[in-house]
Amino acid sequence: MKDQEEPEVLEVARGYLAPLREAEVDTLVLGCTHYPLLTGALSYVMGEGVTLVSSAEETAKDVYRVLADLDLLRPESLPAPTHGFTTTGDPEQFRLLARRFLGPEVADVFGNMGEGR
Repeated sequence: MKDQEEPEVLEVARGYLAPLREAEVDTLVLGCTHYPLLTGALSYVMGEGVTLVSSAEETAKDVYRVLADLDLLRPESLPAPTHGFTTTGDPEQFRLLARRFLGPEVADVFGNMGEGR
């Protein structure tokens, strides 16, 4: 994946966002899972007057509220959770990319059906 500051990424963003800039929108909802990874480029192209809203963050807040209201939050007394990831692509490439946005805890990455560990 290219860094969002690279000229090619900014040029693609400019092309896609041109109609929104022309419409002078003041808020842009990032409705796809990978858009938060491009926040820097999207914000740069749209300008300071445009607010970016991450649908992922808003969804997470709503899920938390529902779980809390239904008393379904994970009890603190349980052991810490572990995480595993499955990818249809190259597990090592996924691990490197995932660490950029999920953090260093991305360790267990499996290929198709647990292969390629």
